[in-house]
Amino acid sequence: MGQSVLKTAPPVLVAHRGYSGRYPECTLLAYEAAYQHGARYMELDLQLTADRVPMLHHDASLMRMAGVDLDIRDTKAKQVKAMHASYPTRFENEFVDNRFTTFKRFCKWMAQHDDVTSFVEIKQDSIDRFGIPVFLDEVHKRILSSDTESQCVIISFDYEVIEYTRNISSMRTGWVLPAWTDECKEILENLRPDFLFCDVAHLPRDDKDIWRGSWQWAVYNLDDVNSAIDMANRGMQFLETNQIGTLMSNDALANRVK
Repeated sequence: MGQSVLKTAPPVLVAHRGYSGRYPECTLLAYEAAYQHGARYMELDLQLTADRVPMLHHDASLMRMAGVDLDIRDTKAKQVKAMHASYPTRFENEFVDNRFTTFKRFCKWMAQHDDVTSFVEIKQDSIDRFGIPVFLDEVHKRILSSDTESQCVIISFDYEVIEYTRNISSMRTGWVLPAWTDECKEILENLRPDFLFCDVAHLPRDDKDIWRGSWQWAVYNLDDVNSAIDMANRGMQFLETNQIGTLMSNDALANRVK
């Protein structure tokens, strides 16, 4: 099968957890690699440590990334920072010296790259443990101290995160769609986020059934060129990928830098 033909403007490619297909996800190493491959839009996940330090990390457990059976929410930041974020089950010993990244450190890096926009996902595990105000206030504090408010878009599956973000800041927001249901459609139309994130598996096959509105679409889990081009042809403006290097090297998908 040949390559699909792009019939619209190139989509904006988003590095999902950095260049996570090649480097340990949600670590500065993965974001620097994504940047070097041309990505200017990043997605990252945040959890809170026991002492309420926002840390780039997807899971509540540290097992997958560090091989340690601890919950990040029960572990102090100093201990987490001392661990190796090597993702051993995927990369074995290739990145044994890699470390976890605090959100403060990431914001400092972002401030040095003012052409970067980051979709900052507030993970439900830490919302459930600490509550939205505590979590978001700690996140916002780091953003303000680095003067990166205009570079950050707060996203979450929890629509109340979007509402709270609007109350405390002027940051843009994105809702991550939990399911394709009438209830979610009603929430979306009331919420009206700047971005709507959706797993490609949730999208209806018929384009006329896709919910259109003031939001921009961001579709995730697109790791091959043909799937990305096909989704762009359906009018999806932002495409999230674990294989940012592969997609950015394709002539049709070479990113527009906005």
